[in-house]
Amino acid sequence: MQNFYIVSNNQTLKNYIRGRRKFIKNSGLALGLLSLNENLLISSEYARSSNDILKKLSLINDSKIETLLIMQISKPKSRWDGGVMDIYHVPNAHSTMNFIIKLCSSYASPNSKFYNSQRLEKAMARAMSCIVKVQHDDGTIDLHSTNFHSTPATAFFVNYLSPVYLTLKGLNEPRLLNLISNFEIFLKNTSKCLLVGGAHTANHRWVICSALARINHFFPSPKLVSRIEVWLNEGIDLDPDGQYFERSVGSYSHICNEMFITMGRLLNRNDLLDVARKNLDMTLYYIQPGGEVFSDASRRDDSHDIQDVSGYYFSYLYFSHVDKNPVYSAVCDLIEKKLTNKLIHFIPYLLENKILLNKRVLPSKIPNSYFKKFKHSGVFRFRQSNLDISILENNLTFLNLIKGSAVLQSMRLGSTFFGSRGQFKAENTQVKGKQVILTKSVKHGYFQPFPKDKIPGDGVYSKMPRELRRLSEPQIINYLIIITFLNKRTKVDIKVTGTHNVLVSLEMNFRKGGKLSGVINDKNRSDSYFLKEGFGTYTKDGSVINFGPGKIEHQWGTMRGMEEKPYGNTVYVNGHTPFNHVLEIY
Repeated sequence: MQNFYIVSNNQTLKNYIRGRRKFIKNSGLALGLLSLNENLLISSEYARSSNDILKKLSLINDSKIETLLIMQISKPKSRWDGGVMDIYHVPNAHSTMNFIIKLCSSYASPNSKFYNSQRLEKAMARAMSCIVKVQHDDGTIDLHSTNFHSTPATAFFVNYLSPVYLTLKGLNEPRLLNLISNFEIFLKNTSKCLLVGGAHTANHRWVICSALARINHFFPSPKLVSRIEVWLNEGIDLDPDGQYFERSVGSYSHICNEMFITMGRLLNRNDLLDVARKNLDMTLYYIQPGGEVFSDASRRDDSHDIQDVSGYYFSYLYFSHVDKNPVYSAVCDLIEKKLTNKLIHFIPYLLENKILLNKRVLPSKIPNSYFKKFKHSGVFRFRQSNLDISILENNLTFLNLIKGSAVLQSMRLGSTFFGSRGQFKAENTQVKGKQVILTKSVKHGYFQPFPKDKIPGDGVYSKMPRELRRLSEPQIINYLIIITFLNKRTKVDIKVTGTHNVLVSLEMNFRKGGKLSGVINDKNRSDSYFLKEGFGTYTKDGSVINFGPGKIEHQWGTMRGMEEKPYGNTVYVNGHTPFNHVLEIY
């Protein structure tokens, strides 16, 4: 990251304040304005410094250095001399980049035992020389696991290596001149692909734009700025809730925020800074107990992974200083306390921007009592202290619940109604007070002979699609789920009606590591249980989730048509249509 952008003239200031006030009004959150002078960031109101966290991170990073040095390839005649392999013993640019980042994190940190180490200088120089060698003539590098001559992969490189480059350059150490020179060769060459290359995903656009902004900062060119505008002209994929198109709370949203912060700073675009602010405001309501974040609604591969808020550290830290935002400062405190080990890759950001090491505003509180609907993501979030509930529409998981350390990872509902058509995904949702109502209706049956006048005559079945056949013997299944938030319990009222004698299964998947009681084993599957009657209990580290009453009319858990059960201990409540059951969780 570069130096903080400081408003330099009155008109710019007026424009910024006007835009910022509009943002505050629209977001409904009372946030502070940008500090116009770095000196204003330090006052008696500030009590927390990141110096302590930098010391801790330096110690953690130091513990990895000797192992990393052993991993560096030493084959003088090889293209990969100085590079690093991945865990599959494949030499590649990304492992080599991460090697440089980690070595720089110790080399440039005054708190490190490797500070100014000539041994690390030589290793970094060899690694950077390798990256220059494997860079293609078109300026790209390969993401060897999937993408080749990749502009997006190259853009990520630019963004992650730039803080390292600036940190090393800022040391003014003559011994580093050759290393710095190779950084500049690599960075200059990337403009070849950044000016013309394309993207695969929504977030790639902003990664590319951020890389263009960085290269323009180092080696100014109107062409670079023009290319940024080409991408921005598509419009920014931020919905009114503050969520990006990919909804990737665990993986890509925080990356987008970093990119918009970079663009905002380097292009003097406060509107782009506000993009990141709006997502960060939304994310406050996706933070779960212990620092996890709710990611089940993601369109990417983080949808069923356990994710946390650590990836947002730089963004919250940046604005905790720039906006003097006490809530953001509280998030930083949470991350530093709970997720320290996951922050070492931020060391170059802290070294590059010394202002981030200043004392920051006293923290207030992260929101922990609310009931909010995120309309555009189809997510309902309910929080009461360490009780956290998420409800989703159009998702196989319709409920997720956390009570302290105890986690009901997913609640799903399925039936044997014509295969996968019987798996419940809410099509319609309604809120009444502290109730969320989820519904879905499915009609299916059998298909009559293809219309005589449209028969292709060659007997090819695919040329006689179902949508042109008349449906007969129609069958219907209706789902109604009413979730009610009560004082100390949650009631889940489930009604499945329509065609009679359809097998129904309510599936509750609890995170591994806890203890179940009050349930019986599924003799056909491990980690699978039934709640026959009464209440079951799941306990983890002193936190308890009680659930019931039970009901078992059959012992088929993951039925035909249902997706495979998630990883973890799964409890089933089973019956037939008409299925009427009220489950309480407390």
